[in-house]
Amino acid sequence: MLLEVGDLVRVRGKGWLGKPLGVITEVRDLIHDQSGTEYTAVTAMVGGEYFTFSEKDFELVSKAERK
Repeated sequence: MLLEVGDLVRVRGKGWLGKPLGVITEVRDLIHDQSGTEYTAVTAMVGGEYFTFSEKDFELVSKAERK
């Protein structure tokens, strides 16, 4: 799944958040120095707070309109 800044998402599997909607504010490709594992970290504003999780922890609700 290709998530981009501005997309509307829902957080998966984080019961303490109550599965609210959020807007992506940052997407970063990261590499763990010791293991060489690559992953994508996504930051979204959810309920007035910023949360950063793996790309797999977000469910796309609506793509942002691009012009």
